[in-house]
Amino acid sequence: MKKLLCTALLLLLIPMAFAETREAADITGKCTFAYASGSKNRNTMRDDSYLTYFTGKYLEITAPEDQPCFGVYLCFAQRETPYGIQVQKEGGKWETVLTDDRLYANSFLALPGYTHFRIVPLEKDALNIAEISLLGEGELPSWVQTWVPFEGKADILVLSAHGDDEMLFFGGVIPYYAGEMDKHMIVCYLTDQTSCRRNELLDGLWLCGVREYPHMGVFKDIKNNSLGDSYGFWGEKPVVEYVTGLLRTYQPEVVVTHDIRGEYGHGAHRVCADAMIKALSRAADASLYPQLGDPWQVKKLYLHLYKENEIVMDWRKPLDFFGGKTAFDMANAGFKCHVSQQSNGLIVQDWGTYANNRFGLYYSAVGPDAVKNDMFENIPE
Repeated sequence: MKKLLCTALLLLLIPMAFAETREAADITGKCTFAYASGSKNRNTMRDDSYLTYFTGKYLEITAPEDQPCFGVYLCFAQRETPYGIQVQKEGGKWETVLTDDRLYANSFLALPGYTHFRIVPLEKDALNIAEISLLGEGELPSWVQTWVPFEGKADILVLSAHGDDEMLFFGGVIPYYAGEMDKHMIVCYLTDQTSCRRNELLDGLWLCGVREYPHMGVFKDIKNNSLGDSYGFWGEKPVVEYVTGLLRTYQPEVVVTHDIRGEYGHGAHRVCADAMIKALSRAADASLYPQLGDPWQVKKLYLHLYKENEIVMDWRKPLDFFGGKTAFDMANAGFKCHVSQQSNGLIVQDWGTYANNRFGLYYSAVGPDAVKNDMFENIPE
């Protein structure tokens, strides 16, 4: 996300292994850059936009002698890129000393304090960098995202059709359970996002307390209002298999996804609900999809706006994790990270037609909800 916005919104500092306790300075403006011949759009890496990006075979950086670089934060465009850090040895030869092959759209790599180095792709294709920040010595600023891979079993899995739906329609689920309640959450997407929207959704998730990298979608985004048309485009079998794989891979206790009617009728939203309903039994059946791993039985499935066994969550309670901000506040701030989607006419709301605090318990292996204000009711710690 645009660094200035997230600097204002993010509330927590993430300690890193730097020698000093002061916050690391952004030294990007004090550094000089050199580029491979043929590089394009050299001045777009500091324009606060994910829509513009630098393209080149390498990016050479020189930091001030008295302010060496202790970290590089990259926001990639086009696609995530494995990259390396090279330093110049005697005789002028460049040698790769650090690499990052995690394929994160927003990637931070700690450095030992270089004043002259360059960034190169580990594969033959070029770097495509939307935004770059270079950090001095100290604690990382809160806007720097230090993603880690998801490990172990999930407490809760959220399946969202697109980036921004997770804030609009599930609202406080993410900040409340991932942040305040410290539940092990994996956020998954159905559709493949543009690089801009991937960067934006990462900004929103990071802001709302998610620290493990989300599962990006694989299906090309299409806009229609029909479940049948969406399945006709993607194929019902591939989609259900994909969702079944999510359940077996992350083994969640609780699952949350879209309204059966697709909120305002969007076909991809409808597919998320329908495919998840179908995947519940398939994921638990050892005779199906053996290539997807061990069978798994989800304990509870909540659907947005489902009228039966309804629960109404209170997203307006102050949360200690966010310094007194509420889950509604954080969901709203998370949605604002989706800058490209601010003109679609939708807003974060816990009232009205698309109230993001209303869910129905579609399936339970642990009995009905009685208190009806906690998605983990009846699930032991």
